[in-house]
Amino acid sequence: MSSDALTDAQQAALAQYTAVTNQDAAAATALLRRCQWNVEIAITRFFDGEPAVDPVAEAQAQEAAARAAQREQLRNAANRTSTSTSTSTSSSSADLTPAPRVVPQPPAAARRPNGVFTLILLPFSIAWRLTSGVAYLFSTLFPFLPRLLSNFYSPLHRRPGGASSSSSATTRRALSPRDTASRFIREFEEENGVTGLPWFEGGYAAALDLAKQELKFLLVVLLSPEHDDTAAYCRETLANPDVVKFVKDRDIVLWGGSVADSEAYQVSTALQCTKFPFAALITHTPQASATAMSVVTRIVGLTPPQTFVQKLTAAIAAHSDALTAVRTRRAAEAADRSIRDEQNRAYEASLARDAERARVRRAEEAARAKAEMEEKEALAAAEREERRLAAWRRWRGKSLKSEPAAGGDTCRIALVMGDGTRVVRRFTVSDTIEDVYAFVDTVGVTVDDGEAADEDPELLEGYEHEYGFRLVSNMPRRVYDAEEDKTVGERFGRSVALIVEPVGEEGDDDEEDEEEE
Repeated sequence: MSSDALTDAQQAALAQYTAVTNQDAAAATALLRRCQWNVEIAITRFFDGEPAVDPVAEAQAQEAAARAAQREQLRNAANRTSTSTSTSTSSSSADLTPAPRVVPQPPAAARRPNGVFTLILLPFSIAWRLTSGVAYLFSTLFPFLPRLLSNFYSPLHRRPGGASSSSSATTRRALSPRDTASRFIREFEEENGVTGLPWFEGGYAAALDLAKQELKFLLVVLLSPEHDDTAAYCRETLANPDVVKFVKDRDIVLWGGSVADSEAYQVSTALQCTKFPFAALITHTPQASATAMSVVTRIVGLTPPQTFVQKLTAAIAAHSDALTAVRTRRAAEAADRSIRDEQNRAYEASLARDAERARVRRAEEAARAKAEMEEKEALAAAEREERRLAAWRRWRGKSLKSEPAAGGDTCRIALVMGDGTRVVRRFTVSDTIEDVYAFVDTVGVTVDDGEAADEDPELLEGYEHEYGFRLVSNMPRRVYDAEEDKTVGERFGRSVALIVEPVGEEGDDDEEDEEEE
């Protein structure tokens, strides 16, 4: 690829990379392309070497293979389902009824009239309370009359097909959808003695969403407690072992409700229920739309269990292939997402490893530079200390008194130096012990170095000299400190033999013992 075919960002990355590595453009372009044009990763791999297996290339190869397998699987599934669904798609989609999503609304709180209307309605309220009290007293004295009147008026309020009027939905206390479902299941099992049905313990909207999300069939059962066929329908059809086994084996979401409850009544209205008992099978219908939930079959009235199972079986068989195709497509999409996630994780792991190697390399370089800097500073400090020591010796050598003549108030001191040589020097009796130390420290020092002496004032500023030796007498052993206040005459008399002993050798303990004595 020529440089003209690269984008501005890629050319900038190539220029930055070649400026650091000085690699030829062709090889640099190939390495940058393998590193997704990440300059930092490319530089790291140039110096550290490329890994044996590129995680990005490996993930891309796995993704390509998986996609090819998924395309083949989808092609086979489409070939299997196209022949079975092509002839019935147009007719079945026309027969499908959309399944609405019903969410029950909480009852609105009654608004109390203001003060003016309260005064206007006060006589009617008093009359109503008196009438209610008289009716309650009358019903208490003649308890058979309310039941007789209810039996007389109940046929007048029945809906077509045996359904009760909407007033029955207001006779029960309103609960949440989950509590309403639990109450229905409990009453169903207590009144009919039927157990084992996998009722969905939640609202109709939650059951519909579950069936839509997991591509399952939803069986909605609506019952009317006032219908004559309800008890027989529950005991003979719903409680039949074949029906229970069919619902469990097909993993059908089973939701039921009584139209005496507000939610079930709203569902019956939305599903256009005209006769009870009522059952509707709902599922996802991709032939209608990508998100459609439709009623695929209705079972109305008292139905034998064999017929009930046959109708459900036929409806499930007619729409299973479409759901299988959707499941296959969703599985392929999930596999694609998983592969992309795995590729991203592999790429991020590669970036993290390269970043970690770069960080370790930078840390090692920083530590090496710091060590070199410290070594240079230590050498410079040692060299300056040697220069300051030499300057002090020149200065101290100049300040020493010249050796006095023999006789008079002098002290002859014989010194055995550290290298074994013997030096004899006379001092006046008024000289200090420090003068002897200074003489020993400046033996062999040239004090007339004019070029070096020019730097002495600057070098000696703030300098504190410490002697690296001590003067010791042999018999008996005694250490003489340079900081003693006594003079040479007071300490040594007329003559003495001393040994120059480096500091740190054996004899420190003896010196401390002598001083304690």
